[in-house]
Amino acid sequence: MQKSFNIMSSTIYPLGVHFTAAGLHIALVCEHRDECGILLFDRHHKDGIRIPFPKEFRKGNIYSMLLKGYQDRNCSYLFYHGEKVYQDPYAKALENNRKYGETAKQPAHCKVLSESYDWEGDRSLAIPFEDSIFYMLHVRGFTKHRTSGVDHKGTYAGIVEKIPYLKELGITAILLMPSYEFDEVFHEDKRSISMEQAAASYKDKPVDSSGHGDAGVRINYWGYQEGLYLLPKYAYSYSKDAISEFKDMVKALHKNGIEVMMQFYLPPNLSYVKILEIIMHWVIEYHIDGFQLMGVDIPMQMLCKEPILAETKLIGEKDYNFQIFSENARMAYYSDSDSEFSYCNFGYMNDAFLYDMRKLLKGDSDMIESFIYRCRDNASDKGIVNYIAKQEGFRLADMVSYNTKHNEANGEDNKDGISQNYSWNCGIEGKSRKKFILNLRMRQMKNALTFVILSQGTPLIYSGDEFGNSQDGNNNPYCQDNPVCWIKWNMLKSNEELFDYAKELIALRKSHKILHMRTPLKGIDYKSCGYPDISFHGKDAWRPDTSQESRSIGILYCCKYGSSVDKTEDDSYIYIGINMHWESRVFGLPQMPKGYEWVKMCTTGTELRSKEHTETVMQEKIQNIRIPARTIMIYKTKKSENNNAISNDSIIKSTKPITKTPKKSTGK
Repeated sequence: MQKSFNIMSSTIYPLGVHFTAAGLHIALVCEHRDECGILLFDRHHKDGIRIPFPKEFRKGNIYSMLLKGYQDRNCSYLFYHGEKVYQDPYAKALENNRKYGETAKQPAHCKVLSESYDWEGDRSLAIPFEDSIFYMLHVRGFTKHRTSGVDHKGTYAGIVEKIPYLKELGITAILLMPSYEFDEVFHEDKRSISMEQAAASYKDKPVDSSGHGDAGVRINYWGYQEGLYLLPKYAYSYSKDAISEFKDMVKALHKNGIEVMMQFYLPPNLSYVKILEIIMHWVIEYHIDGFQLMGVDIPMQMLCKEPILAETKLIGEKDYNFQIFSENARMAYYSDSDSEFSYCNFGYMNDAFLYDMRKLLKGDSDMIESFIYRCRDNASDKGIVNYIAKQEGFRLADMVSYNTKHNEANGEDNKDGISQNYSWNCGIEGKSRKKFILNLRMRQMKNALTFVILSQGTPLIYSGDEFGNSQDGNNNPYCQDNPVCWIKWNMLKSNEELFDYAKELIALRKSHKILHMRTPLKGIDYKSCGYPDISFHGKDAWRPDTSQESRSIGILYCCKYGSSVDKTEDDSYIYIGINMHWESRVFGLPQMPKGYEWVKMCTTGTELRSKEHTETVMQEKIQNIRIPARTIMIYKTKKSENNNAISNDSIIKSTKPITKTPKKSTGK
């Protein structure tokens, strides 16, 4: 059998299979001492030919060899050990025509990646954490629904068709749920890895609710499992060339100023070297801008110190509290000079923000001090990613519509998923036609988006939450490849009010640097301009009520401490009045410098232009405002054209001088 090939020794690395000028290099990690080798398919061996590794070519647990002179670029292959046939874990291309959800009778053949790709000068964008707006999506679910309005539904090409939407919303980076190659099809005797066991959030025993496949087949829709980590998922491609389609997507998004980040589930059996190889491959070969790494014992510090990843976002599941910067780089980071800026590449997912903000949103007591801490929580040497909904748990719309999970469709008797969601259904469980309930839910969704987008960390929005997409109360639809998980784009029209508000908040954040600073806000007047960078207020200006029963707080931002987008001085002030109480509350507006007026920019309420509200403001001599129950109101100053102008319901002029010293707040 071996006489057909001229087999020679070869270098140990790189692992996998690739062509060289001398022939076909093959290297495999195999811990067993039994016969192992490559099963090669080409025009002369259509059924495959087994070529074993010579035992003398073994070094440690690595076999390597060279098929000298072999240059059939159309060949495909699998590895074998005894009677077991399996794919190359270092494969960079596949011969795969299987549709999503179909059961594979045998593993797809691996291919040797040899085609070049024209990136047209593309490169990673390296947008800093503080200037980013993250948007998490599932490649298939994002455009698979019939109302998505794209031609290439459920694919990388479908995401390209949605670029105008992403730009309109103001997104700077998309975060793809697992999009490396994995087998989404399971059988009853196979159980998926628990994400709690793997420091993530994926439950076992997947159930087929998709209508795909044969009896006994289950679908892992989310994809948090091991896979072929060096190539994109072929079933998410509209064309047969998944590699080029994925690269086309990255290139198109980059041209529009949007980064591409990816989630990876990495099991504990992967070596540190293999993890580094995976990340570096996607950065070099696919121009990926960042990664959320999920699993146990991820070598975050090693990855963050790798030179080639210096401008790649590396997001962990927790704060590892290690130092990446040298002292010189740390001083540069604190500098206001962009020329001295040192890019921060480490960040972490802030689950604590989700829990605290959900508790405040539904009106729990003793949450104001936690809010003060969370809204200003920031760090110069790491990104803090804030969200109020992600793939696990309730969607934003379900968070205000359900008190309990409704996971019956998953086939586990509603025992799967998180039981404590810190949600409130606004008075009725599930869908409702009552106008009062619908208005309250709309207001609560706006409140939640305000918490996320206007806090100092990096905001993350789960796709569809910006227009109230619902999963019908299912908080763990890992096995649902159907409209439960797919984004229902027809809801964009019915919830256009929420979408417009999300756009307004993102535009506000981007236009004022004080709302997304590089370094933590200090709460003191270190520029001697008469105001601290951030201050907190209550019924009286400069006197926040942080008692256990308080559910209201006012925030004043002095924009002089940040620079505007065009680098000119921003001399405006922003006031955010937050009332999560079930009754209206009075807020004291801080005195502004002479010649400034307060202008109401936006509100989460829907009935705030009533005559009653206008009269309340006038009766209180413009020194205070009354904010209705469960409502946020945002004001901004403008320079008055006429200092004697009369205020109305949208323009409020504060005339009371400052008599209180700003109080520095401390978080828990």
